[in-house]
Order: sequence, then C-alpha cells, then structure tokens
Amino acid sequence: MKEDKCNNILAKPSGITLGQHRSDVVSEVSDICQIFIGTCEKYKKLTGKDLAMRLSVSAKWHDNGKACPKWQEACRKDFQSYQLWKHNHPTCSFKEYSSEKRNEAGYNLRTVGIRHEFYSLKEAAVTNMPIPILAAIAAHHGKLGLAFEDKWTSCPSFKQFWNEFRKTSNDISEKESLALVCDKLLEFDTIRGLLQFADHRASAKEDKEPVPGLNCFNYRFPFENKRGIQKLVEDNWNNDILLVRAPTGAGKTDASLLWASRQIAVHKADRLVIAMPTRFTANALSVNVAATLSDTGLYHSSAWYSKYSKVQNGELDMKEALAQQKMANLLATPITVCTIDHLLMSLTFTQESHHLICSNLANSCVVIDEADFYDDFTLANIIFLLKVLHNWKVPVMIMSASLPESALQLYRKAGFNIESILEDKESDSYNKCFNIKKLIEYDDIQDINYLLKYCIERGNAIIYLNTVDKAIKVYKEIKALVLGSGKDIPIILYHSRFTEKDKQRKENMLLDNLGRKAWNNGTAKGIAILTQIGEISINISSELMISEICPIDRLMQRAGRLCRFDNSVGEMYALIPYKDNTLYPAPYGSYSQNEKSWIPCKALLSTIDILKAGIYSAQDLVNILNKVYSEEAVFSIKAQTNVQALEQMLINNWLMNPVEKWNDDDTHSNSWRSRDIGPQGLVFVIKPACTHFYNYSEYMEFVLSYSISLPVYLLDKGRKEHRIDSDCKITIGSNDPIFINVIRDGFYTFDIGVDLTNNEEDNFL
Repeated sequence: MKEDKCNNILAKPSGITLGQHRSDVVSEVSDICQIFIGTCEKYKKLTGKDLAMRLSVSAKWHDNGKACPKWQEACRKDFQSYQLWKHNHPTCSFKEYSSEKRNEAGYNLRTVGIRHEFYSLKEAAVTNMPIPILAAIAAHHGKLGLAFEDKWTSCPSFKQFWNEFRKTSNDISEKESLALVCDKLLEFDTIRGLLQFADHRASAKEDKEPVPGLNCFNYRFPFENKRGIQKLVEDNWNNDILLVRAPTGAGKTDASLLWASRQIAVHKADRLVIAMPTRFTANALSVNVAATLSDTGLYHSSAWYSKYSKVQNGELDMKEALAQQKMANLLATPITVCTIDHLLMSLTFTQESHHLICSNLANSCVVIDEADFYDDFTLANIIFLLKVLHNWKVPVMIMSASLPESALQLYRKAGFNIESILEDKESDSYNKCFNIKKLIEYDDIQDINYLLKYCIERGNAIIYLNTVDKAIKVYKEIKALVLGSGKDIPIILYHSRFTEKDKQRKENMLLDNLGRKAWNNGTAKGIAILTQIGEISINISSELMISEICPIDRLMQRAGRLCRFDNSVGEMYALIPYKDNTLYPAPYGSYSQNEKSWIPCKALLSTIDILKAGIYSAQDLVNILNKVYSEEAVFSIKAQTNVQALEQMLINNWLMNPVEKWNDDDTHSNSWRSRDIGPQGLVFVIKPACTHFYNYSEYMEFVLSYSISLPVYLLDKGRKEHRIDSDCKITIGSNDPIFINVIRDGFYTFDIGVDLTNNEEDNFL
C-alpha cells in the first residue's frame, strides 16, 4: 500500500488518515526503543531477533485493515457527522464531540460489524511474517481471547488464524514447561504489549490528550558517603539475587536505588519495580522515593487517591493524573512502587494489559520489601513469582529487617544461587536496644487499664492491637481516661477502615504529633493506636510501646518505632490476648468454621515460647527470628494448591486471554487468590448527592472519596443489623442501574472509622 494512498484513507472518525497514524505509531516505537535499551538487548539475547525491527513492522501493518471498503465507508460517515457538528463548534475537539454526542459519535463503526485488525492480519499474513508479529497485530485492540471466539470463527479466512493461535498456545500448554512458557511470553508479549503502548500513546497525542513522557531512570546518591548496607549492596550488585537483612534506619531505600542504578547502567534492566506487602506500605515508600527521584509511579487499588487529591487541590489536571496513573499501572515509569498483588495478578493474564505489564516486569530489576514469613499462603505465591523472574533473568533484591537464615534454602527453590544474607552487623542500628518490661496475659481491656493510664502519664506512646475491633475498644477506653484526667493529649486511631481521604488526614496527624520533625522540635506528644497497617508505613516514634504479641518478624517491625530517631532505650509491654481463657491469636493463624475458633500459626506460638522480658538489640531479635523460623518453610496443601492454580493460569492464558475478566481491584478468582482473605465489597460513608454519574471516572471520584472496602461477611452483618443500607440505586453513564451499600449515620466517624461489629474473625487490619 503506497503512502500517498494511505493519506487518503481515514484511520479514525476524527479525520486522522491512515498514513498519519501509521507514521505516528512508528515514531512512538522508535522513541520506545531508544529509551528501553535493556528491553531491546534482552530480546536479542533471547530470540536472536531485532526488537526494533519487529516493532516497526508491526506498527506499519497493524491498522492496514482499515482500508477495507466497508470499514472505510462507515468511518467516513462518522467523520461527516463529526464535521457537521464541528461546523457549529469550531474550537472543540473530537473528544468533546464524543462526550456530547455519545450515541452518535462512532455509531457507524460500532454497528458495521468489521474488526479492522482481522483484515490487517489477513494482509500481513501473505508476507510470511513470524507469528509473534501476527499475534501483536491480532491483539492490539484486546480481541485475542476466548471471549471473542465467535468473531474469529464466523469467517473462514479469519478462523484459520484463530486455529493457528490456539495451536501455538496449546502446544506450549501441553508440555507444561514454565521455563518454555516464560521464554515464549517474552518473545510474544514484548511486541504485543509495546505495539499497544505505542498505538495508545500516538492516538492520545492525535486527540490532544496528555501523554506522560518516556523517561530514563536517573538517580544520584544524595549523601557524601555510602554507609553500611548501601556499600554492601553496591559491592554485590552483580549477583542474580541479593537477600538483605537490615534493621530500621539502615538506609535501605537508598541502597535499593543504588543497586538499581547499577543494573540499569549495564542494561540488565530499564526500570526499578519495588513491590511492597500492602498498599499502605507502598504509599509511604513512594513518598520516600519520590523525595530523591521525582519520576516515581505508585500503583495499587487505591493509589489513585494520591493523584486525585492533587486534582482537587488544583495541583494537577484530571487528565494528566489519569495518564500518570495508567503509566504506573503498566510499570512504565522509571520507578514504580506497587503491591506484590499487582505483580502476581499480571501473571494470570486475565486482562489484556497484563501482557504489557509482564513485558515491562521482565525488563525491570525488582525489589521485594518486607515479605512475611508467618504467612505461608502469600509466601508460596512470592516463590512462584520469583521462579518466573528467574526465568526472565530479572535481577532481584529481597530486603527486610526480619529475614531468617532459613530464607536461603527457600529462595533457592526459585532457582537462584544464593550464598548468604547480606547484613552490616557493625552499624549503629544493630547495637540499638529496647526493653521488654513485661509479658502480660489479658482477656479484657480492664486488665490493662493501668498500662493505658501509664501511656497518658508518659504523654507519648504507640499501641499495636491485632484486630480493628480491639483497637476501637482501646481507643474508646483511653479517650475516656484522658477526659477524666483533664490532660490535653492527642489520641489517634489508625486502621484500614477509613476512607482514603481520612487515612491521609490520619497519617498527617500521626506525623505531626510523633514524626521526626516533632521529636527534633521537642513537641512530640500523643498516643497512636494502630493495627498492622502501622507496622511499616508510618514513620513515627515513641518512647513507650504496648503491643499485642505477634510473630517475631512482625514484632521486629513494630519495635522499629521505639525511640526511632535517637539511641534511647524504649520500653515495650507485650500483651498475650486471651478470649474465654483460650489464647486468641487472630489474625496470626487460620479460622476454623467447624470449630468457630482460631488455630494459631506455629510462628506465633514459637514467639510466645521464646520471648522473655529483658533488653534486646537488633541482633538479639535476629537470633530469635532464626529460632522461630529455624526450619525451611513447608507450604500447606491450601497454599500449594493455590500456587498450582496460578501456574496453570499462566500456562493456559499466556497467548489467549480467558473468558474470565477481573477488575483492577480484584485479588482473586474462582481458582486462585493472591492472599488468603475472604471476598471484599465496598461501603460508602455518605449517599451520593446525585445518583447518576456521567461516566466511570466521575463515579470513581466518588468511590475514592467516600468508600471503604470491607469483608463481605461484615457487609452482610451490617445490613442485617440495619447499620448498612443497600437500597441506594445509582447509574453510571448509559449502563444499567446498580445498588450500592451506604453506612447509616453514626456508624462511621473520622475518629473511629467504621464501627460495625464485635466479631473479630477477619477484622484485623
């Protein structure tokens, strides 16, 4: 097809010609290959093929099917409709036309029944293009999947391509070789994902939409000298995997950035991905990293709020915020801080975007920060992720203050050759001590009333409770005691069941009262009552801590907030919770539906058995850690079965997307879960002022400002007790109405959050 002819063929109802769009996509491909140097080099090593050449070919052919007469006729009709509208709106864009004339804009193309990429594929096939390029062309609008089988098989000439793709997919699947699938994934998905990426960027620019720049990783160490763990990491950067054990304050963040800069400098990776255990820890780390390197992406189920709050404050345009969030979702920023769940989810290939996410992941260096050892379910998932990363030759660093020696054997199972755990035992952090004054068994809040009064007397304290229900009870008790004392002491309760807006306010209050600046200024004051979300994510300190007992790796994280900003010896009182004269371990164990009780995990019992009152250094805690986790982790049948389901999804779906689709917030399917938690649902703290949302983005603004995720069993209980209403009907765009859950007045406040239940079976974050 000659270029002058292309310039007379429309690519879009906006009037963009095929020649122009093709040129724009080729230009984007060229820019991508100049930035993603490591990706191009790895592709050459793996396949022996030139990625830039393959991408350029796919870009030139991907839309040629738009020359199909029926498609062109429909596109021109839509273009004429747009021109008629634009005559009366000369300054408006096609995007604005599409918003105003939602049903009219693109109507002819929507109803003509022609998939242009199928015709593009038909034209490209006659040139004997390799199947990875054909698959990229076929998938560039997300239609290479089982949900679209009828569209492929309705025409004999397209059915042959469908059969060829199915055969290619099944030939690998039948062999069930993870290494082989990983190799094929890299060969196919690098073209598939990057063609879509280039196409979307070109289209956005053509529509005058904001498009974030493609930037290289650029980090400069901000200090004059490297210390301890930072020097160790840099000296050992060339290992395939590093295990790093470093206590709080050892400079782990800058160590990870130093390590990544070495990987990227020699093109072993194009970017850094930092995977955190929860979205709360991801939030905090992204802020920390951004202080050193501004081009940092944050992605998880509620990360959008950090962007949306800037939109509300006028600091950022909504469209720019959405575009930046999309880049972070795709791991396309120089640094992306995300949850481990996001990486695991991408291995299911239940969304088209997973192909690009995996391609970018395969060409990253990855830091996994603080993986829990007591949670065998999540740990088994992480080991599978590491197997995939090892097959892709992705440099990996696992960093934690609580990494036992038994981790060596466990992580070797992923295929990595690991000799030892790196740690700087000479650092001041290892010599820092705290004092466990007493271990106290208790059943009722009144049993520890004297300790709560001691917190008030001291004026600053951090209290860790293992369940939300218990944290709320302690908060109410302390508030009453402070009121009776006549003292003015801030009491701050923080757990997962606040809205994103209120979480941000809570975090700011914690930092203002107990953060580094407050301690430096001599103004530190307040009592923080936290659940697990405060173990890593909040950079606060106190001289006194009361903590319910938890596995030693979690306790080490909590202890890291005792006298965090100086070398004083902090006090801790460890509580061992009982219920009806029986140890109550929630959430550190498994809940038996038959027995209606909790079974404590082995790590919790070992911690209780070993821990005694006395003074502990960081090294002392490591010694206990190694005793508690002295044996190599043995995964439960439940965890093993779950991982097998994930592996099967990867093998089955690597080329052909399944019928099953997940939303971005989902963490499980019928067969696999990223975490061993029950299903979750949304509850809103207010009713919407208007029950019709213009589009999904408008609805998401409401979700991010006023919703909270709760276990489904709590939603059911709230409805039965008339604390939650489920009769609020809304509509989004032209979709059918849906009903949302709205919490009744009095059961959500800024001070307490959601206060629905005394049942603690899952109520622990």
